[in-house]
Amino acid sequence: MAAHRRLGPSDPALLGARAQLRLEPDIGPVSCFSPFQDRELVLDAAELGAGGVLLRPSNGRMEVERDGQRMVVSAREAIFLAGGGPASLWLRHVDRVDCLILASDRITANMLESSASLRVFPQNNDTLVLLGNYGAALMRGLLPMSGPVLLQHACAYMGDLVDILCGEAEAQAPHTVQDRAAARLNAIKSDIEAHLDDQALNASQIALRHGISTRYLQKLFEGEGETFSEFVLQRRLDRAMRRLQSPDEGKRSISEIAFDVGFGDLSYFNRTFRRRFDTSPRLVRAKHRAVLAGPVMPELPEAGSV
Repeated sequence: MAAHRRLGPSDPALLGARAQLRLEPDIGPVSCFSPFQDRELVLDAAELGAGGVLLRPSNGRMEVERDGQRMVVSAREAIFLAGGGPASLWLRHVDRVDCLILASDRITANMLESSASLRVFPQNNDTLVLLGNYGAALMRGLLPMSGPVLLQHACAYMGDLVDILCGEAEAQAPHTVQDRAAARLNAIKSDIEAHLDDQALNASQIALRHGISTRYLQKLFEGEGETFSEFVLQRRLDRAMRRLQSPDEGKRSISEIAFDVGFGDLSYFNRTFRRRFDTSPRLVRAKHRAVLAGPVMPELPEAGSV
C-alpha cells in the first residue's frame, strides 16, 4: 500500500522534497514532490542505505555532475547513479522526481558502467517505459503485493529491468531520420542549457562536443525556424527574466544578472530584452518588487482636517 504524508522539518527528505510517496513495506519506488530547486543537492547512494538509485524528473530538467562529468536529464528521461563518490544535482522547474532505490546486492556490472558514464536514458526507451508503468501500478495499488514472496519478486523484477536498461548497447535510438535528428537536437539544447552562463559559448564548440559539423548543427535549428544564436539569445533572456522576478535575486544588480546568464555586453542585453519583452529590465524588477510589497494603503486624514 502506498503511504503519503507531508514531511516535517526534522524528517529526512530525499532531494529536499516537501512530500514523498512510497510503498509500505518499502521496496524501492519513491516519488518526491516539490524538491529543492536551483541549488546544489548532494546525493550519495551509500548514505541512502542503498547501492544505487534511478532518477526520473517528471518535468523541467535535472543537471547531474560527478567526477568532472556533467549531464542534463530532461523531462521523463532517466539516469542511474551507483558506486563512486556522491553526485551533485541541480533541479530546474521540476515538480516531481520518481526514484527507484536498489539495494547493494542488486547492483550489477551493467549498472556500475552506466553510472560511471552518467548515461541518460531517453523517455521513449521501451525498458524505461515498462519499468515506469510497473512502478506506477505498484504505487497505485493496482498489483497485489501481499506476502514476502511477492514483495521479493517485485524487487527482483525491478532490479532486472534496471539491469536490462543499463546493459542495452544503445538506449534505443529513434528509428527514423526525423526522430534521430529531433533526439540529437534535444541533446544539443540540453547541452546549451547546461552551459548557458558561458559567455564564450558558440556553435562550433557545441558541434565539436556532439561530433557533428557546424553547418549540420545550424540545419537542425533551421528545421525549427530559428538559428543557433537566436535560440541561445532567447534562452538567456528567459533566464534573465526569471531571475529579475525572483525574490532571491533581489540584492543582485541587473548587470550582475545579465553577466551571470551569459551576456557580455550590458547595452546589448538591455536592447534585446526590451525587444523581446517590450519593457526594460529595470521596469520588470520595479514592478515585481511592487507586487511583492503588496498594496500601499492610503493615509487617512487627521482628525479635524478637510
